[in-house]
Amino acid sequence: MMFTDIEEAISWITSIRNKDYSFENFKQLCEELENPQDGFYTVHIAGTDGKGSTVNYLRALLMSQGFRVGTFTSPHYVTHLDRIRIDDVNISDEAFLRILNQNLDLFRRHSLSMFEMDYLIMCQYFKEEKVDYALIEVGLGGRLDCTNAVNDTKLSIITTIGYDHMERLGNTLEQICKEKCGIIKDDSQVLIGDLSISCKEIVRQTAARHHSRYYEKESYVDLGERRFRFNGKEYELGSYADYQKHNASLALQALDIIAEDCGFMIDRQKAKDALKKAIWHCRFEIVKEKPRVILDGAHNIHGVEALTESFDRFSGSKCIIFSALKRKEYRKMADLLKKHTDRLIITTFSNSEVIDLNEFRDYDTEPDYRKAIEEAMKSYDNILICGSLYFMSEVVLNCKF
Repeated sequence: MMFTDIEEAISWITSIRNKDYSFENFKQLCEELENPQDGFYTVHIAGTDGKGSTVNYLRALLMSQGFRVGTFTSPHYVTHLDRIRIDDVNISDEAFLRILNQNLDLFRRHSLSMFEMDYLIMCQYFKEEKVDYALIEVGLGGRLDCTNAVNDTKLSIITTIGYDHMERLGNTLEQICKEKCGIIKDDSQVLIGDLSISCKEIVRQTAARHHSRYYEKESYVDLGERRFRFNGKEYELGSYADYQKHNASLALQALDIIAEDCGFMIDRQKAKDALKKAIWHCRFEIVKEKPRVILDGAHNIHGVEALTESFDRFSGSKCIIFSALKRKEYRKMADLLKKHTDRLIITTFSNSEVIDLNEFRDYDTEPDYRKAIEEAMKSYDNILICGSLYFMSEVVLNCKF
């Protein structure tokens, strides 16, 4: 059966979420396909938080220098197709259907998961379109993630290390770090963000074993609202989130490394303009003023801590509307959020893994997030809608601000 309708194709591919796939089998399949994942300059980004934002800023920076840039991120924002983008434009319905149909028999024969299929579609699409750079976000962990099938990564970035997906990655930061270090390849380059001393040492040793150059993100100087200085130059972001200064400076340093590796000069003014205009949806994204409505996909403790630091800076009454998946530390996140708002509303959305409101009898709950948002907008100056990125996607699709 071949797909002719994009909605039907997406419905089919998103229904296949095989959690027990074998990385070795997938790697072998890529070799049989003559390694389509190795046809471009790959920057591989792993980390607990900040992966998507770092990809977004680095994309904007590389585009500002005149390059054609492909990005592979997850989960999606509005449509499944926005996981695969070139120059910030989604893969077209026609291209997605064509590549999917070309590989449909193979995908079915090997029982590939949604993420594996997306990855191979992305590889073929980027190769066809001859991107200059491919920025690939790790799905989960690093070592056994299907994106790690790439053999020729030029630069590996590890943004942060925190407690997330512990059922797969380990119970300590050091164990989680080792899994993420699995993306480091021989004779390449490695850049890290703000990591603990013990995690830095793990990355340093791993880089040394692979004969790869090791870089730590240099510090930036906070210049107040949206502004910072990095390597002696001042920049301004479009985002009000303080944590984005870390991600933007990490992207700036990555740009420096890539420029040195590829031998091009950076136009700093164009880089400044690009950072100011770059928007990464659902990362402290202000979608309405009066009342101010903010969307943020903070889905772990580290992310919530960074989020509340920025939210605290706004004056006026505050309401937070929160939902998450069961596999997250949702209770700890809720307890933390409650300390930073006048009212916290716990809600749900249409996902089989969403939290159970019966576990929040001591909280203010509302099963219909639309109703919760409508009520909050009538009574508060600042409304923060946060939690699972899947929740953010549903809010964007179903709510008008």
